[in-house]
Amino acid sequence: MSTVTDREGVARLTRVARPTTSSGLMPPLRPARKREPPAATLPPQTGVARLTPKAAAVEQAAKAFRQVMGRFATGVTVVTTVERDTVHGMTANGFLSVSLRPPLVLVSLGRCKMNEMLPRSGRYGISVLSHEQQHFAAHFAAQKPSPVEPTFAWQGDLPLLEGSLAHLVCRVVDVHRAGDHVLWIGEVEYLDHRDDEPLLFYTGRFGTLREISGRTA
Repeated sequence: MSTVTDREGVARLTRVARPTTSSGLMPPLRPARKREPPAATLPPQTGVARLTPKAAAVEQAAKAFRQVMGRFATGVTVVTTVERDTVHGMTANGFLSVSLRPPLVLVSLGRCKMNEMLPRSGRYGISVLSHEQQHFAAHFAAQKPSPVEPTFAWQGDLPLLEGSLAHLVCRVVDVHRAGDHVLWIGEVEYLDHRDDEPLLFYTGRFGTLREISGRTA
């Protein structure tokens, strides 16, 4: 377990006023004898002290969080959209179902071009990859160009990656910013699927269920 103890905040240091006279029945207070502060003692200060977390602690916490969440095996999708005849796709594993009635899904995106395009296009496609499409996962994650040119099956005006296990076409109905990601909720307008072995993402790597089991054995 990793514990983060650094905090960020503001501490205000104020000097307390000392009364020197009294307007009641009590006699006035005698001013205290002035004493010279010891040489090693700093005089009282009024100001703001800012406490900032150390960058190393923040990075360590982020790394620990990534390692823990990496133990949650997920499927792999390619999210696609079109703007002015330009097709853009990206690999994403932050994808889940939200509602059955109406049918809603969610894709979570960090800083990327897709976040800039979706407010204008308003719709996106989801292609759930099979185990034979690992090269496309790396291709659309900008890790390694695919040796095979991707081909798309068009559903209306949205492209869907051919050969995938499942296809969905979604219309954006809600958007939420959450930390350093944006959550795009889409209402499903079209869906289709076939049976085959899925491609999985586990501990930062793509693989089949058999390959993942072999790595953890």
